[in-house]
Amino acid sequence: MRWKGVLKKRRKNPHAVALGRLGGLARSEAKQRANRENGRKGGLVKSRKKRLAARRNARRPRPGRRKKSSKL
Repeated sequence: MRWKGVLKKRRKNPHAVALGRLGGLARSEAKQRANRENGRKGGLVKSRKKRLAARRNARRPRPGRRKKSSKL
C-alpha cells in the first residue's frame, strides 16, 4: 500500500456544531459579573508558578541570540 499524502476530512455533525455554538454563546449573570470584576483587576492574573517560569525563561540565554550592546 502506498501513501498518497492526502487525508480525507471527516464531516462534522451539523447538529453537534450548532449545539456547541449555542453553549459557547451562553452568558449568565454570574459570568458577566466575574468578567467585570476581573477586568477591574487588570485582566487575567497569572499564577505564581507561571510568573516564576517567565522570569526564569527571561534570564536564560537562548542559542543564536546575542546580548544587545548599549553603545550609541
